[in-house]
Amino acid sequence: MAYPHTHKLTFPLEKYRVNSYRFRQDCAYGNVHWGIHLGEDINRSAGTKVRCIGRGRVVYSALHAGTKDKGNWGNIVIIVHKHPKTKTIFFSLYAHLQKRLVKKGQSIDLGQVIGTVGKTNSPENGWWEDEHLHFAIYVGHWEKKVLPGYWKKGSKKTKLTYWKEPTRFINNYKT
Repeated sequence: MAYPHTHKLTFPLEKYRVNSYRFRQDCAYGNVHWGIHLGEDINRSAGTKVRCIGRGRVVYSALHAGTKDKGNWGNIVIIVHKHPKTKTIFFSLYAHLQKRLVKKGQSIDLGQVIGTVGKTNSPENGWWEDEHLHFAIYVGHWEKKVLPGYWKKGSKKTKLTYWKEPTRFINNYKT
């Protein structure tokens, strides 16, 4: 499958500022150590529009509801992008969405609304206590399944080097 070239990147939310879990932050939730956080969490009110960071194609769009006892992604969208000069493939991941407004296989444009931030303690936001967007950049090999949000030493689900700090990645993206 050919992937659309991504000439420019922008942030998924207006006034983008990480104000919850940061990239590579060591995290615990409910007195349980989760591991190293692989994205950036940005608190926003439920219903806030989430935009695609750049031209791409949806490769994953599904609900991972979780439970009150064990949180999960809620609604999650993963989009593949391709750098026009280096031909490098990378993925943007958006989770805890109230609504997913895109489907697998759909081509997406820069700034297109792909969903909205989910309401607290709901299946759509994965049963988290705060309304936020989890946003991540993944540069590893993707096996057509949902990606993890955390990394623990000895984990075989992913490699820490496959994940990039989203703010830095967008700010340094050049074509």
